[in-house]
Amino acid sequence: MSLNEYDSLILKELLKNCKTSLTDLSETTRLSRFAVKNRIRKLFEEGFIFGSTVVLNPFLVGLKRTVFFEFKTNPHEPWLAAMLQKMGSCDILDGITGEYSLFGRFRMFDDAHFSHVLRMVDEAMSKSFFKKYRVVDAIRVYKEAGVPFTFKGEGEMHPNLDEVDLKILDLLLHQVEYAKASRSLSTMELSRLLRRLGLQISQPTVFKRLARLEERGVILGHTLMVNWFKLGFNVKFIVRMKVNPNAYDDVARSFFASMDEITDLYRTGEDYGLLAFLRVRGVSEYNSFLLKLYQSKEILDTYTTLVLEERKNVPLSLEEYALT
Repeated sequence: MSLNEYDSLILKELLKNCKTSLTDLSETTRLSRFAVKNRIRKLFEEGFIFGSTVVLNPFLVGLKRTVFFEFKTNPHEPWLAAMLQKMGSCDILDGITGEYSLFGRFRMFDDAHFSHVLRMVDEAMSKSFFKKYRVVDAIRVYKEAGVPFTFKGEGEMHPNLDEVDLKILDLLLHQVEYAKASRSLSTMELSRLLRRLGLQISQPTVFKRLARLEERGVILGHTLMVNWFKLGFNVKFIVRMKVNPNAYDDVARSFFASMDEITDLYRTGEDYGLLAFLRVRGVSEYNSFLLKLYQSKEILDTYTTLVLEERKNVPLSLEEYALT
């Protein structure tokens, strides 16, 4: 199956919000609801779409630190990448070009959790040939999985999530394991799954809790898990950008966060203070991105790393993060 303009338009809308109704998709594509539904089904069956998931604000679910690790290793040390892949706190691990050969994104609850992970990394790296790695802290998250982050006031930053909230969020994050279709889990299906897990929660209660989680900015968006390579986005870059120091926040929010090529965007404490994940179809498309990037006079310089292999890319796992 090859994608046409209708498939691409449907996917673009569902990546923005996978809960978009068939009626709205029909109006956007000017196809019938039946035709839209049939195209989505085929995209799922052909492996373009894996299923639905949600994008969460990690800080509001207790993961207060997002940290990037870069490791210098060589092909004779496959055990190191295997160990990192097994760590629950690591949700992205890529093989990269340059001085370092592995790049990972890690989530931590607090400084104690970070120290625990650091001890595990130190122990592993002491057995490696190069014994070299670096750590980059994310100061602010502007965008993840294609969804721009919204920033609430300080009084809204502590939603006090309970066991039921966390379980609902975990089910939504990993709903591809429960819903063998492209659509999101309904509140009725969530209620049934919670009852199987021993939580007697009615459908209306699930509905109210979901609405509250969205209102408080815990759930930032509903999106798809897709096969980027089948969709033609064969190249992933990690791009670091040096920006005029007094313009970082404004440029990130008003310029970069809206770019379709950028899936994830962070402010770090490095000299090149913006770090982005970028997906494009090829080098020429990346060149077009750079030309668009430098339309802003606030961009001083860029540094690009090519991702050679995506070894791990999984949703947040709220149950597996405890000290791993």
